[in-house]
Amino acid sequence: MEESGDIDRGPASQASREGLSAPGWLRSVAPWLAALGIVVFLLWEVPIAQVGSAARNARLDLFVPEIIAAVIFWFLLDSRALAYLITRFNAPLAWSEARSMRGVTYLLTALNWNVGTAAIVVYLKRFKSVPALESTSSLFLYGNCDALIMLGLALVGSSVFVATSTIETLRHVAGVTFLIQAGLLFLLAASIPGWRWLSRVRNASIIRSYRLASPADFAFIVLIKLVYFLVFIWIFWAGSHAFGIEIPFALALASAPVIMLVAAIPIAPAGLGTQAAAMVFFWSDYGEQAEIVAFGLVFPIALTLGRCLLGLLYLRDLRALRTSN
Repeated sequence: MEESGDIDRGPASQASREGLSAPGWLRSVAPWLAALGIVVFLLWEVPIAQVGSAARNARLDLFVPEIIAAVIFWFLLDSRALAYLITRFNAPLAWSEARSMRGVTYLLTALNWNVGTAAIVVYLKRFKSVPALESTSSLFLYGNCDALIMLGLALVGSSVFVATSTIETLRHVAGVTFLIQAGLLFLLAASIPGWRWLSRVRNASIIRSYRLASPADFAFIVLIKLVYFLVFIWIFWAGSHAFGIEIPFALALASAPVIMLVAAIPIAPAGLGTQAAAMVFFWSDYGEQAEIVAFGLVFPIALTLGRCLLGLLYLRDLRALRTSN
């Protein structure tokens, strides 16, 4: 995350095995301890009574239906993209199987946040006999497209939002990073330049999906994930308004991709605490800090809870995966 043989060989495979079987207690609780530390710091800066009051006064009658609908929509869309990706580059995977795979990963990441992508690698190895490096290649390509879309959205949002020093810095960083990501994607997927060392890199198993991808493949994945992230941005915008934070949509467009990237840093489950801190940084001019912290804490909890409830529909598949492992 061997072209052949048991997945339990190799460092990435070992990580997958540990994540799915008997991880050390410290590995399991470390992300939660980090999240606890960040939350305690936030509640030290913003009194917990004010945060609680902001949460109670929020328009949960608007936010709860929105997040429920969004979680279901994201689940269906993400699993459809994974079904296409794996079928195209690794092995036939029906949409129903992709939903099962995604549901299993929802449960596993709730139990042990360190599992993450490794759970998909193990799932495909066990049920589809896909070599670990080949499935990892597809997931790398998937992640590369994710990064490009989020950076592109941040670049668009920061370009149309009224200029501030923070947003201007964000625009420059997003633009440079977007070019780096796009250049990396081109170098791995194209046949030029034909440098010997680059050809050896392209021939590696972990780059296999990049070599197989066509423009139509990129277009399909980018389109699906663009819709996926636009709904995320809309939820940030609509959800923040339900908590009394009046952020302009252009600011949501500029800041939400960064907040999602912060949430993806593997130091806290579902971005618990880290998202709230990023929201305070970007949105402090458009709402009370208590309202921002309340939304920043409620959102990842609601998201994780919704995903776990969906994952329970695939509990039997999780047991089958653990038994086969």
